[in-house]
Amino acid sequence: MTEENDAVQPPEPPAAPQPPAGQQPPAGYPAPAQPPYGQAPAQPPYGQAPYGQAPTAYPGQPAYGQTPPSYGQAPTGYPVPGYPVPGYPAPGYAPYGYPPISGRRYWALLFLVYIPYVGALVAAIVGIVQRSSATRSPHPIVRENARWAANWALSYLLYLIALFVLLITIGVGTARPRSYDEYGYSSGGDPSGWIAVPGLLIIGIGIYCLVTIIRGTVISERVVHRPALAIPFFRA
Repeated sequence: MTEENDAVQPPEPPAAPQPPAGQQPPAGYPAPAQPPYGQAPAQPPYGQAPYGQAPTAYPGQPAYGQTPPSYGQAPTGYPVPGYPVPGYPAPGYAPYGYPPISGRRYWALLFLVYIPYVGALVAAIVGIVQRSSATRSPHPIVRENARWAANWALSYLLYLIALFVLLITIGVGTARPRSYDEYGYSSGGDPSGWIAVPGLLIIGIGIYCLVTIIRGTVISERVVHRPALAIPFFRA
């Protein structure tokens, strides 16, 4: 035996791993270069996926194999305005476990007007205080309902004061002694009938107030309630 045959031959390195059959390059394209034995494969450039893997879709880009959005459609990958974000409540709705966002509380507090003697005054004061606290709310439905509830409370108080002053004035005029002529006829008309006018108006404004408060308590969860007879003391 010669010295060449007696020399120990070094072991041959194992063959480089080949990609699976489903990841073979198409016909006519060269196979990607494999790194030398014992070295880690080089990282692909930014925005490119390694060989045999689908590229990652970035926000605003369609996923691998998907058709890009057509003109006028919002791309995927980030929240679309006007639609709820997963894990968060929809706009205009409170999270689970919290009271709903509405102006119902401000209208319900106006039932204080039915406290005897001082109800209208108490309701006006409470409405002003609640309107001041609602100005810091980020929800327009809360701010506007609080504002119109305070406007109606003040308007109702003003209407009652004006009608009671009119009622007292007519009552004082009716109580004055009237003069009669020689035939026993009064020199002026009988003013006692006019006293019914402010009385009927007080009853009418009271019924309107009850209907307004009930309607505001019901619909203020969805819309802003603006009474027709409310004087806009507070403006947006």
